[in-house]
Parts: sequence; structure tokens; C-alpha cells
Amino acid sequence: MCPSDARGGRDDRAAVIHRLGLTYAALVAVLIDPPAWPAHGRLWSHLVSDVSYEELHAFAAAAGVPRRAFEGDHYDVPQERYHALVAAGARAVAGRDLLLGLQRSGLRVPKRKGERVLRTWPDGHLLPDVGPHRVDVIASRLGPPADTTVGVALLARAGGRFALADDALPALPDPQRGQPLGHLRARFGPEPASRKLHVALRGVSPAELIAALAEQQPLRWAAAEELADLPALTYWLPLLDRLRGPR
Repeated sequence: MCPSDARGGRDDRAAVIHRLGLTYAALVAVLIDPPAWPAHGRLWSHLVSDVSYEELHAFAAAAGVPRRAFEGDHYDVPQERYHALVAAGARAVAGRDLLLGLQRSGLRVPKRKGERVLRTWPDGHLLPDVGPHRVDVIASRLGPPADTTVGVALLARAGGRFALADDALPALPDPQRGQPLGHLRARFGPEPASRKLHVALRGVSPAELIAALAEQQPLRWAAAEELADLPALTYWLPLLDRLRGPR
């Protein structure tokens, strides 16, 4: 069953909320746990939805929670915002209940230490000929599992310009060449243990990229501001934007 099928009930519920103009307090789908997670000298809560990311983003925006606080499947919110978010309609639950609700919804994004999910497409098409599937773009200095890696993209940077070969695996004598920068994850099914496949992004020097491809794929160099105009980079763009740094 593809994610779009599994999410049908949640999509229907979100549509009812929108169509009837119901408040979040009337049909609560946004959950918040107590501020109990220490970081940066303060305590933090997690804000999640058991319906959809779209609903979570809408609630957060209406409540003034910045998008930069989104961590792939939840928002991190400081303790001083807790009571205001509950008053706005988020349902206060224990941390274990929040995690359980997130897992049951199929919206939980598994992460390893040091990884950050930058964006998720619930009905993506990273892999052709398999129907819609969830796609996560992940910033990580850890490479994805070798046994589920079905592609490798190589990225070279020089003088503020980028070159990316997004189908370099067949040309690589060593798939572990270069430095891990992140990866794309295609996930089939809503459960945390569902099947996953990965495409890795690894950083190399311009010379290494040219040598690896050996004329099998033409390189196109693009300035940082041109990246958003390249359709082939749709899934990679959040990661490339992160690698660009402050603008």
C-alpha cells in the first residue's frame, strides 16, 4: 500500500476540518508534550500532527512558530511557548503518547544521531515506475546503508559554482568515494519498519568528478542562485541550499 492510500483517512479528516471551518480545539490533531528536553540552556517541547504535515505547518504558522524550528516530523518549541500553544488548540499529552501517536499516523521520520530531515514529500516520485512514495531529504555526515543504496550523486564545488552528477553509481569504481553530505530516502508504506531505498550525495573535487564520469555524463556548472531553476535538482535543492550557507 502506498503512502497516499495509507493517509486517506487523515486527508479526509483534514478536509472536514477545512470545509466546516472547525477549530483545532474541536477536532484536535496537533499534539504537544511537556517541555522536558534540554538544549541551549532551556527546555523544549515537541509539536506534532497525527493528520498531516500540512496541518502541522498551518497550525505552527498561525501560532507564530517559525518554519526553521521544523525537524522533519515535529517542531521544537521553547518552554515559554507551551501554554500559548495549548491555548491555541494543541492537545497536551505525555511524551510517550506523543511519540505513539506520531508512529501510528505514519508521519514519524526515523533519524540517526546527527541527521536532520530537511523536507518531506508524502507523494514523491524519486524512483520511477513504482508509483507515488514518500521522499525525505536528509542532511547527514553518515552515508545511508549500503544494502539499500540504489544510487549515488556526486557534488563538486568551485568558486561559488556547483556541478552535480545525479546518476553516478554506474560509473564509480568505489561507491564510497568522497565525503557524505546527505541522502534521499524513498519510503514505501506508512510504518517505521517499511521498506526504504536511498540515493546518496557525496562531495568530491572537480577533478574527481570529471575522472569518475569520464565523459559518460556532461557536467553543467551552475552558480548558487541558479540552482532553484534546475528541475532535476528538485529533491536535492533543500540539501544544496543548506550547503550554500548564509546568503
